[in-house]
Amino acid sequence: MQGTASAETTAFRSRVRKLVATHLTPLVPEAEQTRIFPREGIAAMGAEGLFRERWTGGPYGDLGRSVVISEELGRAGLGGVGAGVSLHFEAATAILRRCARTPYAIEVRENALDGRYVCCLATTEQHVGSNLAEVGSTTLTRDGSGWRVRGIKWFVSPGAAADVVLVLCRAEDGLAIAMVPQEDITVVKRLETTGMRGLGTARLDIDAHVSDEAIIAGPGLGLPMVTFGLLFERLAIAAGAVGSLELALTLASTHLRRRKQHGVALFEHQALRLRMADLVSQTALARHALYGVIAGLSAGSSSLGDLAGVKVTIARMAEPIVSECMHIFGGRGYLEDETPMARLWRDLRVGRVGAGTDEVMWELVASEMPVDDDLYDTWIPEEPS
Repeated sequence: MQGTASAETTAFRSRVRKLVATHLTPLVPEAEQTRIFPREGIAAMGAEGLFRERWTGGPYGDLGRSVVISEELGRAGLGGVGAGVSLHFEAATAILRRCARTPYAIEVRENALDGRYVCCLATTEQHVGSNLAEVGSTTLTRDGSGWRVRGIKWFVSPGAAADVVLVLCRAEDGLAIAMVPQEDITVVKRLETTGMRGLGTARLDIDAHVSDEAIIAGPGLGLPMVTFGLLFERLAIAAGAVGSLELALTLASTHLRRRKQHGVALFEHQALRLRMADLVSQTALARHALYGVIAGLSAGSSSLGDLAGVKVTIARMAEPIVSECMHIFGGRGYLEDETPMARLWRDLRVGRVGAGTDEVMWELVASEMPVDDDLYDTWIPEEPS
């Protein structure tokens, strides 16, 4: 991480940046045009050992490496390609790493860590968005010696490219997670998303017979395990947004120095210069808040509400900041073939929905808001009768 980064972290960031430039950046133009997620990106990064390095250590793996990778994916302006890589090695792999106990589950986990499999998480349904406790139309029922998984999942990313989908489903005794292979999944529709066009978001029809070994979280354990996976997706969204903001701000501030009007650099106009200084300061504050929460998670002092608050705050900041950077470029900022500003702007919008909407994040924060009756009574006099 930046600022007081150690030599080891700096070297790791440099390595990640080179790997992203080599293996992922060249995939973006075609993915944006075709809306097909390039699975070879996950294969390449897994083969480089990046996913295993991120998941070295305790139950959260190496959170410092996690943040660095997500920041660099954002800073490279990868859009959906970066988001798909992130969803694979954060949300899906987090659940596999924590829950894999059977030989089949361990096989899937190892293939995911090495990039041989593309994995993703399928949770939402037609009338169920962020409130996953209401999942019910995708069912898990006993069928002979195994289980029948049946239902339609909406907004699965990168669902059309996945080898194995972790499906949140309703069993008689509560929510469970079943691993469903690609051959038992039909892509109903490739969704025409506004941003993240290379992510391969799809609506999936699932009709599978799976063995006991494929139930990675049994009935009653599905919701807490999905919540665990979403913790890392929220982290990746926040860190990726910080990286994208750094890209936008660096391009815009450089443009201020290089673009001249009437023989004077735009930087010499105080209004523009101070506007950019404000945006840079907001982003620095967001970055340090994120780093503080990550340090707290590693030490056991940060909560789910802390991360939810950072995620929603950064996601909400990102849109107006990039919009202001677009403005610095004038008309060219609105041209997708001349600057990346418009694409960054629309790609960042999904951060306010992914891994839980703004409202769900604020509810998590609200549930942890401090209450101190003694302090209140000390400072606030009793209302007169």
